[in-house]
Amino acid sequence: MKLIDNLFVAGNVKELETVVYSLRRGIPVLHLHCIVLFEDRNRLEILSSRDLFHERNKNRPAQIAGIAMGRREAYDLLAFMTEDAVKNGRDPGDPKELII
Repeated sequence: MKLIDNLFVAGNVKELETVVYSLRRGIPVLHLHCIVLFEDRNRLEILSSRDLFHERNKNRPAQIAGIAMGRREAYDLLAFMTEDAVKNGRDPGDPKELII
C-alpha cells in the first residue's frame, strides 16, 4: 500500500507521523478512515484502516490519497479534494486528477 506524495490530511488527525508509520506497515489505526485510489477499478473508496488492511484488499494495487479520523470527516476531505480539483482546472470526474 503506497501513500501519495502530497497526502491529504484532515484537520482532526493527531500524531501524523505515527499514523503514517502505521499505514506504511499495514497496522490499522482506530477510527482512521482512508481515501484510497484502487488502480484496478480506477475509483476512489473510503475505507476504515481496518478494512483497508483486510485480506480482500491487501494485494490490490492502491494508493492512499487522504486520511481522516472518522467517516464523516473523510467525506468532508473528499469534498475538499473535489473542490480543489475544480479550482485548479482539473477534471473532478477522474479519480487520478483528484489526487494530483
